This record gives sequence, structure tokens and C-alpha cells, in this order.
Amino acid sequence: MNDAVRVATEGLLTTAELAARADFTLGLAAVSPSSRTIAGPGGAADVEPRVMQVLVVLADAAGQVVTRAALFDRCWGGVYVGDDSLNRTIGAIRKIAADIAGGSFEIETIPRTGYRLTGKVVDVAGSTKAVADEPPGEGVSRRALIGGTAAAAALSGAAGWWWITTPRTDPRFDALMARGDEAFRNGNAFEGSVLSANNSPTMIDLYEQAVRLQPDSARAWGLLAYFKSAAAEDAASSTFEGSGKGDQLTRRVADAQAAIQQALGLDPKEPNARVAMFLLQGTMYDQATRDRLLRAILATDPNNIPAMMELMPLVQSAGLTRESWMWNERILKISPFARSCLTVKAFKLWILGRVPEADNVIDRVRALWPDYGFASYARLVIFALTGRPGAARALMNSLPFDPLATTAWRSGLDALESHVPSAIKSAEATLVNAARVSPTMANDMVMLLCALGLTDTAFAVTDGFLLWRGKLVSEKQASGKEIDDYNRRMSQWLFTPPVAIMRADPRFRKLCDAFGLTAYWRARGVRPDYQVYG
Repeated sequence: MNDAVRVATEGLLTTAELAARADFTLGLAAVSPSSRTIAGPGGAADVEPRVMQVLVVLADAAGQVVTRAALFDRCWGGVYVGDDSLNRTIGAIRKIAADIAGGSFEIETIPRTGYRLTGKVVDVAGSTKAVADEPPGEGVSRRALIGGTAAAAALSGAAGWWWITTPRTDPRFDALMARGDEAFRNGNAFEGSVLSANNSPTMIDLYEQAVRLQPDSARAWGLLAYFKSAAAEDAASSTFEGSGKGDQLTRRVADAQAAIQQALGLDPKEPNARVAMFLLQGTMYDQATRDRLLRAILATDPNNIPAMMELMPLVQSAGLTRESWMWNERILKISPFARSCLTVKAFKLWILGRVPEADNVIDRVRALWPDYGFASYARLVIFALTGRPGAARALMNSLPFDPLATTAWRSGLDALESHVPSAIKSAEATLVNAARVSPTMANDMVMLLCALGLTDTAFAVTDGFLLWRGKLVSEKQASGKEIDDYNRRMSQWLFTPPVAIMRADPRFRKLCDAFGLTAYWRARGVRPDYQVYG
């Protein structure tokens, strides 16, 4: 037993100690002791505490032999539980090495003594530990992603392993890409792109720096293309009045196209560049085609957040709330602090009739991010349309609504609370005027009209907004100054609880036929939730 070592520290390696351990890479696997996750080319897995304990002890030994007695001391607290427990744990680690890490590390049995780990270990700071039987210069080592969790590594599926599968890169490039991944994981990537308080480049600036450092990185170019396309889409949705606005949009589109071409030239299947292309071209296609384009991207990159961020509202706008819920939950599993998706979760709970749960979620989001406008809007809608207009009115006093929206909502809330015919008639005129003047408010106005039982007027506003017909087509809508086709097609509001009064009307099926929803359901072979579940 002279070739064996006793692990330096005595006593049980507790779960609290695991939680304080830095993440590290082991062969082709990213190991996070704190979250007890391991991710690699074969996917990601949550592991039992005992398995992580044994793996950490073996990794700490840096390729030296660890006796079975030492493993029992460190992982079972010296309590003898039988050889089978240790054998099963070693077997579990070997399965992870084969299935998750692609065989890039191994657990070697030293007869009548113990075990040793072979494969390169790199801690989060980038220092490499010596490992048995690995010649200098061989093996693969990269710094763990900032945060180091399997979720961070899975941000873009297999593409998230750029830091393992490509040749060694400039450390500055690695740091930029890791910061971008962290922004995705925390949800910041979709909200102003602020990464930290002291240094807050936008995502476009960040990936522009990255491609300057490594111009042959398809992933960096793809992410740059995605955010440039998103910027072009935002510009297209804004009001273009005054000189220079059209030129600005043209430049943004050209910049996005150039980045897309660069990314796809390096890798024709680069998923983020394909999503960028979807943002520029997707609204040219019908809903079924857009659905197929996004699912084709996810077929090659199942955890691509940008693709899921597009597919999730698309299926919701077709009344498939339960499927949309699944996509939203998949995003939150990877990016648990994406406050936009947490807010959407509250909306979906409301649509599914789970109002107390919706209240809990949206109240927590507002507590965590009190200045987040989308969450406050969701709180207003859920209050107003679940029989609590008084609470909604009190909330409105603290919201920075423009005068038109403030007048419309207050009129609607007064009518919902009093149910007086004169108040309902007054609210009807106010809501119709708001929808005519500002098309972006049409969805809210339709929900309020439905809540007031004004079905005919709700259909009139919907026809004008979605189908460009009738007397309520706004001049701003017709000129493209306030709303674009993408916003018009995000028809989630048609499948909210108050709009059930429209869905029960024979005119709703004709509306779905004219708007293309029926064709989408037929192409996919599905039925909307309101037909399946009532």
C-alpha cells in the first residue's frame, strides 16, 4: 500500500463543503460540486451527493491512488456501509465518464488498495493539476464557464462546448464568451444587455470585441448576428418619423446580414445565426413555416435559448398554452433568472386558471425587480381581469403610463367595478378610441371590452387590428409607424380568460380562418387548448 495516499484532510466531506467548492473541468466534463451537476459532450446530469463526494476526493488526489479506507472516511464519515456501496458509487462515476464526458477521464482500480482518477483537472481559476498517465501536451483543458453550472454549459446545447472542442484561444476571448453565457443564464442578455455594474457593454459590443479577438469563431459571429438582428427588429417596430430613421434601420439590417453571412460561412448550421435569419425573414412566412424553421434549429441545438424565445410565444399566439408552458419552463431551467420568462409564467398560470399561483409568481418577480415594467403590467392585467379592479386602479397610480393608456385603463376599471350601464357605455367609447389611436393597445382594449361583455365591439377592434378591415383600422397601423407584422401576429391575448366570450361565438372560427390560425392547426395536426380543454 506504499503507492497509495491518504487524502490530506480527514473527516467527512460534507454537503456544505461541496457547496463551497469551486467548479472545475475534468477531461471534457464541467463539474459543479455546488450544484452537483456534470455536463459534457454527452449532455448534462444531476448526480447524487455521494457520487459527487467520491469524485471530488479522487480529483483532489490529482492522479494519486486513494485508498478505499480514505474514501469511506471522507464520503461516509468512517461509517462502514459495505463494499457494495462504494462499488456502486464508483460504477456511477464510470458511467458518467463514458456517457457524459465521452470517456475523457477514467477511474482506475488498484487491486486490494483503492482507486485513482486519470484525466486532466482544471479548476475555475485555470490552474491545471498533474494527472497520472497523461503525457505533457496531451489531453484537453479549458477554463470552466463563469458560474460553472451545467445549465451555463448547456446554454446553446452542443455549441456551448466551444471552449472544449476548439483549439486554445485568447484568454480575453474566453472571458468575453463566458460573460455572454453568464448573461444568458441570468436572463440579462434579453434586457438591455447589462452584464455588471462596473462594466456594462451591450451584447452587441461584447460579441464585436469577441470576433475581433477570434474572427474564425462561428459561435461568436452567430451570437453577434442574433443581437444585431434583434436590434434591427426593434428599430423596425419603432415609429419612423423625422430624418435619418429609415437610414438607421437600413444600416442595422445590413450589419445583421453581414454578421449572419460571416457566421454561416464558418458554420452553415450555426444555430444563433439561423435564429438571426429568422428574425429578419420570419414574418414573411406563415405561422406553420415559422414553426418549422424554429423546430429545425432546435433539432440540432435543443437548448438554444434564442430559438425557444421565438417558438414559445409563437405557439401561445396559436392558443397552445400548455405547449408554450413547456417551452417557457425549458428556458427557465437553463436561465432561471430570466425575469421576462418568469413574468410570462405568471400570465400562463392565469390563462390556465391557476390564479393564486399566478399571484405568487408575479408578486415575487415584482419584489425581486421592483422597477421592471413588464412585471407591473402583468400585475395590472391579472388584477383587472380576475375581479379585482380596485387593486388594479391602486397599482395604476404608481405606473408611468402615457395619458392615453391611463385614461383607457381607468375607464375600463371603473366600468368593471361599478357595472353601471352608463359607465360601460363610456368605457366602450374610450377603449375603442384608444385602440384606434394607438394600435399597440388593441390587445388590452379587446380584453377589457370582452370583460365588459361587449362582444360585438371586441370583434370590430380585432378585425381592424388583425385583418385590416372594418372601420377601426388605425392610420398609424396602416402607415407602419407604430406596429409591425410581428407584433400584430403575437395574438396570445385571443386565448386569455376574458376573451372566452369571443371564442364561444361562431365568428371566432371565421376570424381564425382568415388570420391563418386554422391553417396552422391543420398543418401541425393539433387543436388549440380551448377546443381540447374547454
